[in-house]
Amino acid sequence: MKHLFFFISFGAMSAPLQAEMPDSSAAQQEQQRRLFIQVEHQISSASPSQVERWLTELQDYPLQPYLKQRWLQRRISQHDDIARFLEQHQGSPLDWPLRRPWLMSLAKGQQAARFLEHFPGSNDPELNCIAIQQQLKLRPATIAEIWQQTESLWMVGKSQPKACDPLFSQWRNAGQLTTEAVLRRLQLSAEGGDAGLIRYLKTLLPAQQQYLADLWLQVRQNPAAIAKPRFLPGKHVIERDILAYGLKRLVWRAPDQALQTWQRYASDPYFTAAQRLDVQRQFAIALAHKGDERASAWMDQLPPEQLDNTLAQWQVGHALRELNWPRVQQVIERFPVELAADINWRYWLARALEEQGQQAAAEPIFRELAQRRHFYGFMAAAKLGLPPSLAHNPVTVSAEDLTLVQQHPAVARAKEWLALGRMTEARREWNFLQRAVTEPQKLAVAKLAGQLEWHERAIFTLADAGYWDDVELRFPLAFKEEIQRFAKSAKVDSGWAMAIARRESSFMPDANSPVGARGLMQIMPDTANYIAKKKVPLSQLYNPVTNIDFGTDYLNYLMRRNDGNLIMATAAYNAGYSRVRQWIPRDRALPVDVWVETIPYRETREYVKAVMAYYQIYNIRLNEPKDVFQPLLAMQIGRAGK
Repeated sequence: MKHLFFFISFGAMSAPLQAEMPDSSAAQQEQQRRLFIQVEHQISSASPSQVERWLTELQDYPLQPYLKQRWLQRRISQHDDIARFLEQHQGSPLDWPLRRPWLMSLAKGQQAARFLEHFPGSNDPELNCIAIQQQLKLRPATIAEIWQQTESLWMVGKSQPKACDPLFSQWRNAGQLTTEAVLRRLQLSAEGGDAGLIRYLKTLLPAQQQYLADLWLQVRQNPAAIAKPRFLPGKHVIERDILAYGLKRLVWRAPDQALQTWQRYASDPYFTAAQRLDVQRQFAIALAHKGDERASAWMDQLPPEQLDNTLAQWQVGHALRELNWPRVQQVIERFPVELAADINWRYWLARALEEQGQQAAAEPIFRELAQRRHFYGFMAAAKLGLPPSLAHNPVTVSAEDLTLVQQHPAVARAKEWLALGRMTEARREWNFLQRAVTEPQKLAVAKLAGQLEWHERAIFTLADAGYWDDVELRFPLAFKEEIQRFAKSAKVDSGWAMAIARRESSFMPDANSPVGARGLMQIMPDTANYIAKKKVPLSQLYNPVTNIDFGTDYLNYLMRRNDGNLIMATAAYNAGYSRVRQWIPRDRALPVDVWVETIPYRETREYVKAVMAYYQIYNIRLNEPKDVFQPLLAMQIGRAGK
């Protein structure tokens, strides 16, 4: 099978795209591509007459508007031409790169009316500040609303762009800045915002309240400061916000110190019920996360309305870590009906019943879950000796919707960017397409992406449409030959390797994570260097073949380091070998499903569940007879296991 990304990586066009046109048309389009690339590099320095000739010559080429956009960026004073262009391409990737500089030019040129006519609103604080300034020039009658908008822009926990300074000065000079507003922004800055902003906000407070900024800054830098005797002088109610903030941070670093400090303030009349509840919730979660036996008592203090998915996870997880099955059952049976219906808690209710000898009550739940395509659905099927269910239900789209989507200009532009190997631009067009079509037509967009073998877009578009049951589109056999070849060489299961690639990148060879993992299987550069025993150029990690080679070798390494334990090797691929070793219980052995559910990091916990479920799906799709989940039933992790 040929795959779109494989050919893009090597500068060629994929087979599905080539097949859409006869040889003569293909040759003409290839000539247009070469001219487009030439013009793209020369248009900034070309004469108007030359540009007009190019635009005319390429008028039928899908990417011609990008050349016109670039030309208009040079002629920012051509207001009517720009307005027409933006109207034609509103909301597309062609819009904002031209609209923003034009709006900035209009503001600079004192053209407030035109600016507001063509400003659609944005998430750009600089432009929003400028827009409000333009409103002030034209609409003084709505001054109260304008000042409200200004306060919303000001009330963030970080510094805003310098372009906002004139607006904020007008707002302050109009007497709109209050001490209460400064105190609210001070709290936003301390609680995860820009700590450097605290020093500036201190200057805006009355002299007798400036000490509050100092307290916020001290607790931000060191939450243990709240444990000092007489740290809070008791002069202002805001001190209790500082106290709550410090307690919630301190319990993660030093639980005993946090609990001792809590006792000093437990009866403080100025510590509000809402603040106490907020702190109690954080204490319960932090103690459960650390496996502290005091967690249950804190959990039990919380009222039912505090219960959500996060708290439910730690309530059940804490009881599971203790293998306290009656407690697991009790906790889940207290959940609201909607929460208790979640597949995770249905499974653990059945497990609790099973462990207490109530097999007759557990089996119907397991049988129900065994119909689900999920980690716990596959676990339930394995327990009952049933075959895993894929619950496959292919997408169906009307011929009309598919035709309408195929004719959308964004499709032609995306295909051209793909043919040029320009993935970022292609994705921008596809994202615009998803926003531009109706909800039913999103399924046609996903179907079209699948036909193009653009696997990531098919996967993401189905997710955007909320359609989860087309297994073939969501779990494509992408890079099948390459993965099978290198998996066999590395002595790892190809279904597992494919599941890792699906979870890591959705088969995006050019994927690049915030921490620096690269390519199809998200290989860290240091990992590649270790495996290759030499310095590997970063560009090689974007080559799918090289990436799969390194990825499967790394899977082999993790299996060996974890004594062949598939679950721990999978967790280590996400969290690292050393961290996973820290999660192995030293005082007991846990069933593997319990160990997975009690992994402290939510990301890794969900990662392991997803990869193992994907592994089962790919085994079925690859016609492998092995049931991935059967061996897990007897697996233990901890003192008595590996």
